[in-house]
Amino acid sequence: MDKIGNVLLDDTHYPGEDLYSDGAVEERILKLAEEYREGDYNRVIARERDWAVMYHLAHERGNILSWYPFKEGAKVLEVGSGCGAVTGAVAAQAASVTCIDLSKRRSTINALRNQGRGNVKICIGNFKDIEKDLGQDFDYATLIGVFEYGKGYIGGDRPYHEFLTTVMGHLKPGGKLLLAIENKFGLKYWAGCTEDHVGKLFEGIEGYPGAGGVRTFTKPGLIKILEECGCQEYRFYYPYPDYKFPTVIYSDGRLPQKGELVGNPCNFDRPRLVLMDEGRAFDQVLEDGLFGLYSNSFFVEITKGAQAPEQERVLYTKYSNGRAPAFAIQTRIAERGKSQEASGGMGEDGDLEIYKIAEYEEGQGHIRHIAQAAGKLQGLLQEKGILKLNRCRLEGDRIYFEYLQGVTVEEALDRLLEQGRLEEVLSEIEKALGRILSAVPTQDFQMTAGFREVFGEAELPPDAQAAGVSDIDMIFQNLLLDGEGNCHLLDYEWTFFFPVPVGFIAYRALHYYLESASKRAALKEYVEKNSQPGALQDVYGYFGISREMCQVYAAMERNFQKYKGGGYTSVGELYRTMGKAAVPLGEVLQDSGRRRIQVYLDSGQGFSEENSYFIDQIFQDKVRFRAAIPKGIQNIRIDPAFSACLLCGLRLQWKDGTPVPYRTTGYEIEKNCFLYDDSDPGIIIEGIPQGRRHIEVTYKISILEEKTATLLMERFKPKGRLKEKVSRLIKG
Repeated sequence: MDKIGNVLLDDTHYPGEDLYSDGAVEERILKLAEEYREGDYNRVIARERDWAVMYHLAHERGNILSWYPFKEGAKVLEVGSGCGAVTGAVAAQAASVTCIDLSKRRSTINALRNQGRGNVKICIGNFKDIEKDLGQDFDYATLIGVFEYGKGYIGGDRPYHEFLTTVMGHLKPGGKLLLAIENKFGLKYWAGCTEDHVGKLFEGIEGYPGAGGVRTFTKPGLIKILEECGCQEYRFYYPYPDYKFPTVIYSDGRLPQKGELVGNPCNFDRPRLVLMDEGRAFDQVLEDGLFGLYSNSFFVEITKGAQAPEQERVLYTKYSNGRAPAFAIQTRIAERGKSQEASGGMGEDGDLEIYKIAEYEEGQGHIRHIAQAAGKLQGLLQEKGILKLNRCRLEGDRIYFEYLQGVTVEEALDRLLEQGRLEEVLSEIEKALGRILSAVPTQDFQMTAGFREVFGEAELPPDAQAAGVSDIDMIFQNLLLDGEGNCHLLDYEWTFFFPVPVGFIAYRALHYYLESASKRAALKEYVEKNSQPGALQDVYGYFGISREMCQVYAAMERNFQKYKGGGYTSVGELYRTMGKAAVPLGEVLQDSGRRRIQVYLDSGQGFSEENSYFIDQIFQDKVRFRAAIPKGIQNIRIDPAFSACLLCGLRLQWKDGTPVPYRTTGYEIEKNCFLYDDSDPGIIIEGIPQGRRHIEVTYKISILEEKTATLLMERFKPKGRLKEKVSRLIKG
């Protein structure tokens, strides 16, 4: 037994060595956990720029469970707790958490992270050994990113069935198992992401032909296992983009709407192909009711026995925690239990409610601010009568809103866009911007200290009109059309009690519509194509926002995002700095054509196209192949690419390993490293010895644009700096 802070580490079943590890990076994570506290991890991740550090320490990992309504006084079993990615999110709501993990190092990291909590115990060792000593009175058990390793945990012919049954055996009647796992048919895998565990394209889709100890499942596959184990009460939720870093939790009670699933930063750990526009593909999946089949991940709530009555069931959670703690919140849609009466007469559907809740204690002020904003906006909106305010009420730590039915302006615009009715789209945007510009009384803009704090110094026209109380988030997805001629303002979280130019508010609405989905580029192209001759006009100019003002407003928006972030680096920002390459299919096909190898054969009459053959190398930097030599061939020419390129580590050898003499058409930078500045590079082998039938060829290749290669030759060779420049190029 050991103790770190208030956390007990039970090593009774520890085998004496860690049998599972990510390697040396875990020592680094351990040192970080010793040196820093949870609130510092985001800054550490942004500095380290290491996927393993981010994966184990990022606060967003807890999003998969921090929304879940654990009952009061819950006793929780966490199987496969690792470095504590979700332990804190569970411990914040439960009375006690018993963790199990095979690794002592990972368990130590978990204990360091949660050392201030007195309700966490970590058991170190093999699950099969530890579970025999556990009780059967847990209210909840969690398998977050663990079930896919069931074969390694349990073994046997039916490891996943046995794993599930064993864990369920430790729950009391009515207890719940919470399971998160990748969907092997997730759209991201069809779209070019490699399988998460083995790093191969289409590995799960093809049924794991090359993987031994890991399996993920489709929704029907999981249901089959559940029902074969006697589990009849289960609910599926759909974390997006996936369960590791979810920003939204959907359910069958609140599925995504078309246009919602855009931006999928999921390739932090390895490069990916981009085989399709995932946003558009998801729109088609949603249109045909297939989201449950193609969701990237699942979160499954499995009840032991009959489902007990619930006061509240959360159907949807959207996280806004890529912000400073003072502004980090969750937006939830929940279904009230049948025995619970609706209060306040809010909304037409008495069973559904929508509310916001702070992610941290520091965010309580922001929740109260929303209620204050409602009080100030209500009268101003009523005065003009153009927009109706979505009413709210503040109850404890939650702020509730009307659950309104209708179609957002964004959805209405997209429907017209999909039908190719672009003139109508422009007309409806003009109408929506008119509502925004005229929604509240305006006055001459005056710079205030509050404005400078949020938006910085902005060079605005002297006649700029401003709203005295300003909701800058009147974007099209926050404007709801109810079918009765009314337009409702759904969300007013970002309301400021000082003047903000209404032109900026209109710019934001236009910007976040145009730039949030690739399909909307058609509108920009349409406006530019139909501009007056000699007066090219972009879509912002079409609505009266000049390019100069766009630059001013863009600077204001950047400053606002900095204010909102408060130094916190969001997952999206981390992706821009440390995400791996996402290579479009078109580039791969183009590149594969340039990387095609052609082998010319000379039997004494010279090289010719007729006497040649091809070897294809698709998108590989490290190349290894065998060039066959038919009988009677005297000379060979190998063209390694149809492009200017850099070959390094070039090696040619016969079958017995002896080197093959050669010359090249390139410039030797250093030993066995050649730069080719045209699209006809060549390696020439003359005087093939009798009896030789093939040559083994290996090298590392970097494809270059011809202009780049020529520039390197012309600019640096005379100065003797070519070698240095190319070396930097090789190293990236």
